[in-house]
Amino acid sequence: MKKISILLYFALLASTNKAQAQNSNKSIHFQGVARTAQGLIMADKKINIRLSIIKDTSKNDIVYQEIKSITTNVLGLFFVEIGMQEENKVINSVPFSTINWSEQPYYLKIEIDLANDLSFTPMGIHKLSSTPYAFYADNVLASHVGGIMNITQGGTGVNNLKDVRTMLLIDKINNTPDSLKPITKSVLSLIGEKLNKTDTLSLSNRINQKKGIEALNNDAIINALGFTPVRSEFGSFYDTSRQTGPINTAIPINWNFTLVTNNASITNNTALLPTRITVTHAGVYKLTYNLQFIKADIGNDEISVWVRRNGAAYLYTNNNYTILGAAIKNHISTSYYIELGEKDYVEIFFSIKNLNTALVYAASQTIPSRPATPSAIVSIEKVN
Repeated sequence: MKKISILLYFALLASTNKAQAQNSNKSIHFQGVARTAQGLIMADKKINIRLSIIKDTSKNDIVYQEIKSITTNVLGLFFVEIGMQEENKVINSVPFSTINWSEQPYYLKIEIDLANDLSFTPMGIHKLSSTPYAFYADNVLASHVGGIMNITQGGTGVNNLKDVRTMLLIDKINNTPDSLKPITKSVLSLIGEKLNKTDTLSLSNRINQKKGIEALNNDAIINALGFTPVRSEFGSFYDTSRQTGPINTAIPINWNFTLVTNNASITNNTALLPTRITVTHAGVYKLTYNLQFIKADIGNDEISVWVRRNGAAYLYTNNNYTILGAAIKNHISTSYYIELGEKDYVEIFFSIKNLNTALVYAASQTIPSRPATPSAIVSIEKVN
């Protein structure tokens, strides 16, 4: 293998223009001249070159290494961009951009492969005595900056906090919370005048006058709607127990269960039985009930059903019925309009003439599926 000598020099090509300086793909521009041992130029020669950046010449501690195939020109010159990401370049280390140039001095080791068989011949190690400023700046610490930097250079122009506050025109600002700041006597006097009784009364009167403006009364609401609005008040109650009693006796119907209700409820009578249907507000109510009577033995029976309001019989609400015996289901259904006052209540009573007659519940049925039939069910709804 011919011996060669390489005349080489290198420099940072951090930028030939501003755009490249801001590019993260930084590099060191390396140039060399390949000559034979006799000093003859090796023109148009294809060779491989291995460039390594190392920490120490004795330990050969490689920080970065790349291999690139190059071809010399007619003058034996060749050019390499160390660290540049290029095709046909093999990088055998961490990325070039991760090198901390402020850490310590570095050295460039140069190796040449003339036979293109990756058998490299060392050509020397050269100290990077002038670390590129553009690389060093990536890791420079503020503590390494000497002197005071003015504002145009990114500093403050001063070297203490007091002068910074003066420079920023915030030297009159303090961190005392508003709750702890003193109040002058003149301010206290003004506050006292504003809170006197006369001013308070005047303000209250003005607020009341504002509240009265455009206030809607009942007539205005009715005229706007076109009808008189009423509260939604209703209730539906039922019972599933067998209810009967002595013959020729007034028997109140119990309501042990509630379906739905709004401003209507079941309350107890003096005997503590749930017989009273009580409303919250006065008005005209529609009362509807449905009763299922069964006479267990054969023969007919005569029964009576009527309504009481607040313990007294409500006029013209009594109805007499003849029911069939032999366990036949007899249904009685009636509706009334009843005028009730606030907290008034109604009760439904019945009487029988045969001890085998009773209000009786019927279980749910199939084919087709049907719900159970209560022994008694009642609903009440306000209509006015």
